[in-house]
Amino acid sequence: MDLQQLKIFLNAAALKSFSRAAEQMYISQPSVSARIKALEEELDVILFDRSHPRELALTAEGILFMDYAQKMLNLHEAALAELAPGTRRLAGTVRMAASTVPGIYLLPPLLARFRECCPGVTLNLAIMDSAAVVEKILDYNVELGLIGEEAAEERLESAVFAEDELVLITPPGLLDQKVIKEDSSGRGIVDLASCFPYPLLLREEGSATRRFFERALLKTDMRFSDFAGIIYMDNLEVIKQSVRYGLGISLVSRLSAEDYFRADLISVYKPAGLALTRRLYLIRHHRRVLSRAGDALHNFLSKKLPIQLD
Repeated sequence: MDLQQLKIFLNAAALKSFSRAAEQMYISQPSVSARIKALEEELDVILFDRSHPRELALTAEGILFMDYAQKMLNLHEAALAELAPGTRRLAGTVRMAASTVPGIYLLPPLLARFRECCPGVTLNLAIMDSAAVVEKILDYNVELGLIGEEAAEERLESAVFAEDELVLITPPGLLDQKVIKEDSSGRGIVDLASCFPYPLLLREEGSATRRFFERALLKTDMRFSDFAGIIYMDNLEVIKQSVRYGLGISLVSRLSAEDYFRADLISVYKPAGLALTRRLYLIRHHRRVLSRAGDALHNFLSKKLPIQLD
């Protein structure tokens, strides 16, 4: 067993493909396959389930060995850094996934600051719904995740990343005549029932924003069926554009509505009688050994938590 074998194994596990690992490491696919096969023979276990034609999957033994492999590489990198202070900078790739709101509206400025202090680290960020982020973390596909709700999964370690709230967005001025009063920030408060004549635009099934709104609505006597119709969309930007052009109304994150609101493309209201403040979470697999780069990013983000929003 050597360090190159470990690097090949970890890359193949992360990318779920021998060919993609070979491409990333600038070696041939037969070389990757041979090194993995030799590693499996040395360990006397099967590390990858090769029965899936499109995508490799780690076996239970593969997942277990992944932590040991990462520890060994981390120790090697730490030794080199310790023996050559000032000449060796932190390097590596951090794969992370985030749901739409934290991934698009909160994470970019933080990653930019992280890159200033760790320019040798390559960042790989995927945007998907919260349910998919949790699945990616549990399947060892990514090291870190950001989601829009607390995950009821004992294998996850989570920390509050920030607080957010859902707001009602409509075409400009649609409910100005229905405003009951204004809150402390000057935002108009309206009865959600005043929106029943309009279609409601909702995110996809795995969206934490949608689930949070559904739970809040269940605490009232209102239901989705009260609206003129339901239109499902799997993209937040499409929802905002659709509201802008009068297709319907929606409940979205205040963070995501800010740009359209400032440009006077939509109106933003606060629904009366609904508790719509929620928390966003930074998550990781509680037993997974992070790469040195992943650990550095986790520590960087943890020192910023919780993010204070304006």
